[in-house]
Amino acid sequence: MCEKNDVEVKLKELEERCKELEEYAKRLKAEYENYRDEVARERREIIKNANEYLIAKLVPILEDFERALNQTDHSNTSFYEGVKLIYKKLINVLEKEGLVKISVRAGEKFNPFEHEAYERVETDSVEEYTILEVLEEGYKFHGKVLKPAKVKVAVKPAKPVVEQASVQEEKGENEP
Repeated sequence: MCEKNDVEVKLKELEERCKELEEYAKRLKAEYENYRDEVARERREIIKNANEYLIAKLVPILEDFERALNQTDHSNTSFYEGVKLIYKKLINVLEKEGLVKISVRAGEKFNPFEHEAYERVETDSVEEYTILEVLEEGYKFHGKVLKPAKVKVAVKPAKPVVEQASVQEEKGENEP
């Protein structure tokens, strides 16, 4: 009789141990899947950062192409057309990888997250912080600004020093 009770107790202990090991295996499997997903995410992030670095280095070359194509002397049209084709191929590859020109036009509002105020022009003819002229295009890579667009921005004219002094005198601020 003792043997039967001992066997039943031992069986229950083994069943509990088996359940514990099954739970442990399930947790280990879930942790491994999470780890695998995290490594894949980190790998994608590393590739994205490496691409961003390379594309940021190519943007000045792209701009040089644009300047060369905008020259008025096209005496050698076959050479010009060849350079234009190379430029189009380059821009297509960069756009497929995620490079986008920052869309900006004169008359739009200045956005400090995408634009760089290269010059401020004092004027009352337009609303303050309106873009007057686009000097250089800007670029984004997967939503991140690589190069802000350089623009001229309208600002309110500064009050003349004489006018400011007269306003202070009227308020009595210059009295000892």
